[in-house]
Amino acid sequence: MLDVGVACGYLGALLGVCMVIPQIARTFRNRQAPGVSPLSWALTAMGSSSWLLYGLRAHEGPQIPGNVLVVAGAVVILLAAPARIGERQRAAMLAIALVVLVGCAVALSTAVVGLIAFSIGIVSSLPQIIRSLGGPTGTTSAVSIPTWMLRGASQIFWLVFAVVEKDTIVFASANFILFSSLLVSVAELRRQRRTTSLYGVA
Repeated sequence: MLDVGVACGYLGALLGVCMVIPQIARTFRNRQAPGVSPLSWALTAMGSSSWLLYGLRAHEGPQIPGNVLVVAGAVVILLAAPARIGERQRAAMLAIALVVLVGCAVALSTAVVGLIAFSIGIVSSLPQIIRSLGGPTGTTSAVSIPTWMLRGASQIFWLVFAVVEKDTIVFASANFILFSSLLVSVAELRRQRRTTSLYGVA
């Protein structure tokens, strides 16, 4: 019988996978619209890769399937969002970073791999937070609010997983990502309302 912690871990993973779908759809509908931070999604891909490697090392099943799909979705968003750096350069830089992560996962202890995943996770939202808080009013943002709300919701389940499984690293990471996801959601909601009140568009 599946215990509560593991079940919550899989629910968190499911919501984590679902979170990329609205952003992919919105990005492709608004290819030239500003707002999405490619750096945040590059860090998300790296963070999810780190959690995948941590899950493999720590034998935490819920960390594995969801993170594979989140990495794939994050890469799509990273390459589709408008940026000053070309798609090939972004792909090459991410590939190099992922090779380094795999090397670290092989050479270092499970605890250190978890700390790497935690460290990347706590900074992954910062570029998007800065962009969302400082974005211009009066332009349609390509940032998907449902994506960030789903990201926050997934962390609630990861918090329960961490408490039940007594995983301090996952607990600390989930708290920070939950807070940053709420911050981006609120910033984008305020930005959307200002834009709507000024121009009647969302």
